[in-house]
Amino acid sequence: MKQQILAVCDREAAYTERFCDYVRKKGDYPFTVAAFTSVEKLEAYCRKEKVDVILVSETMDTPVLRQVAAGTVIVLRGEPEETGEGESIYRYQSCEAILRELMRHYAGHGPQTTGKVKRCCGIRMIGMYSPVHRCMQTTFAITMGEILAKEHKTLYLNFESFSGLEKRFDREFMTDMSDLIYYVTNAREALFYKLKGMTETIGNLDYIPPAFSCMDLARIVPEQWMAMFRELEYHTDYEYLILDLSENMQGLFDILRMCERIYTLVRDDNMAQSKLYQYEKLLERADYEDVLQKTSRCRLPFIRQIPISAGQITHGELADYVRKLLREEGHGA
Repeated sequence: MKQQILAVCDREAAYTERFCDYVRKKGDYPFTVAAFTSVEKLEAYCRKEKVDVILVSETMDTPVLRQVAAGTVIVLRGEPEETGEGESIYRYQSCEAILRELMRHYAGHGPQTTGKVKRCCGIRMIGMYSPVHRCMQTTFAITMGEILAKEHKTLYLNFESFSGLEKRFDREFMTDMSDLIYYVTNAREALFYKLKGMTETIGNLDYIPPAFSCMDLARIVPEQWMAMFRELEYHTDYEYLILDLSENMQGLFDILRMCERIYTLVRDDNMAQSKLYQYEKLLERADYEDVLQKTSRCRLPFIRQIPISAGQITHGELADYVRKLLREEGHGA
């Protein structure tokens, strides 16, 4: 995709440079970044260059700038609640949050995405599914995702009816996976920007907030899931997708079939073994024996303490177990 110009203008040089440095270091956004502390210099720059998007302090948003700006103008406002007209973003939040909001605003204005991301191979999909509930599947999946993300671009997707991630990560999600499905189905020309606008990060791991409503999740048909995976392949350069799956979604077995490797967490109690037996018998009767062949049964070791914060999740007994598992299966973690 052709690089577009993002101009950032604020009187606080440290603020401007910090945000511009963040965008440059991210590396996977389609912007060449230009920093300004003078609106007059920005106006002169806009007369010479086609600036695709301008992020400007509300005290520097002038009629002249609006006249010479060829692209989208987004105002950095000082109050958390939006006042006035036009597109704006609250300035006193993390660079990650500002960039995410910027991409959401820009989604309707950016050029259509026509070029496929260059990659030497496709996304490696790793599925997590167990018929045994409360087996630490999500903690296991996030731990694996974090470990892989230290060396590989990795995206985590959660398909549970009630993931609890909003409270677990102490964040308020403005969009979720059902929004992504909408854009996959109805507005693919804006998908690249919308995807950037809804992708969150915990530690090194990217994730898209899971569907808030279990009813929305249940309504998504297998063809829509498959289209979403194709678009992620087309529009991103992720190396790994970690899929935290549940039986509450349509097309579970077909998604498992797409995975390179599947991890099924098991326990030794009678009820857990009975559920596992029924699940495996169903796969055989439905002609999904290939899913069983790609499945690794995992009995987690005794874990004295489950990490709470993102900074701790790659340490401890579970992380050591996951690293060993990845090394044995050739993922190089």
